[in-house]
Amino acid sequence: MTTYNNLPAPTSSNATLQAFDKYYDAPIEIDASTYSLMRGFFESKGFDKSSAETISVTIMKQAKIDGYNPMDVLDTMRSIQGAELSGVVGDIINFNRFKTSYLGQSTGFNPFEPVARNIVT
Repeated sequence: MTTYNNLPAPTSSNATLQAFDKYYDAPIEIDASTYSLMRGFFESKGFDKSSAETISVTIMKQAKIDGYNPMDVLDTMRSIQGAELSGVVGDIINFNRFKTSYLGQSTGFNPFEPVARNIVT
């Protein structure tokens, strides 16, 4: 969630940001330094800026609800690479989406062997 305004950027290490939940009904406060670290992590893994912001807020919101430290979640994700990281991020987002929509990823096409031997390429 990107919000642009003319307010100065937070400068202290314990500053908080407000993220909105449920179409701007219920604002939640998140730690600005943790948010910056998480966003930077996802950007370094190839996510674009808006995707990194969205997944960072989603993880921090869920960690706050469940009583976890979001940095512990990030430390766990550091060992995950490539497509596996995309799958974990998809699962996290799906858990926080409306149940009428679902994100998925293709695992590739593996043809049935008795049929594949009859196909000439």
